[in-house]
Amino acid sequence: MPKDEFDFDDPLELNGVQIASAEDTTDAMTECFVEEFIRLGHNDRQILALFRNPHYLGMHMVLQNRGEPFVREVIAEVFARRGRTITWSNEP
Repeated sequence: MPKDEFDFDDPLELNGVQIASAEDTTDAMTECFVEEFIRLGHNDRQILALFRNPHYLGMHMVLQNRGEPFVREVIAEVFARRGRTITWSNEP
């Protein structure tokens, strides 16, 4: 099967699933997103840009539901755990 076609019968095909939960997992999910991209070498501005990008569905959902101040705060907290201080300017 060509690489660009999805094979529903392939047990190794990556599948995303949604899990219903009454618990709000937004905080932990946001921290995981930020941590992942820090480990990939992204800086604070690049990570914030990913949250603003509607093609990153989970990250963009956090931005829409909790707002940019929340996202900036989490980014700063995760960077601080790694000993890096983030100072946000007022520019968008």
